[in-house]
Amino acid sequence: KMFPAEGKNTPAIRFKGFTDAWEQRKLGEVFDYERPDAYIVKSDKYSDFYSTPVLTANKGFILGYTDEHRVCNRECIIFDDFTLDSKYVTFPFMVKSSALKILTVKSGYYLPFAYKLLQATKIEVLGHARHYIGVVQFTKAYIPNNKEQCKIGGFLEQLDNLITLHQRK
Repeated sequence: KMFPAEGKNTPAIRFKGFTDAWEQRKLGEVFDYERPDAYIVKSDKYSDFYSTPVLTANKGFILGYTDEHRVCNRECIIFDDFTLDSKYVTFPFMVKSSALKILTVKSGYYLPFAYKLLQATKIEVLGHARHYIGVVQFTKAYIPNNKEQCKIGGFLEQLDNLITLHQRK
């Protein structure tokens, strides 16, 4: 309920003080993307003795650890072009496959909110095709102003942290 229902431009539940209508944007207006070529590991000989995580956007997330150091070292979203899976990443990493896109946000957008928006948006699946350039960038979603993005994104981050803490117990 934090995002507008289909056909609506505002969600049913809002934080106090926010009344502006959300604006429809293409996801390509929100995200910048980068191919991961510079961060692909040369060797898949992983070891727990190494320090650099090798990531995938699917359920496995961390495939292993490498001693290679051409890392992507910025807060971002890794997005699997085939499965549409995504993960929010806040630490240096490398990847195994070029089937990922590395997503960051353009000025005026808040990455934690944009990540949840990406997960909540219905994206047309075209079978085993690369989706980001042909489909995802053109998919439309309603987006609030930056202050409301920060409020929602911060709330959802706290909720995720609380869930993680409870799962550890």
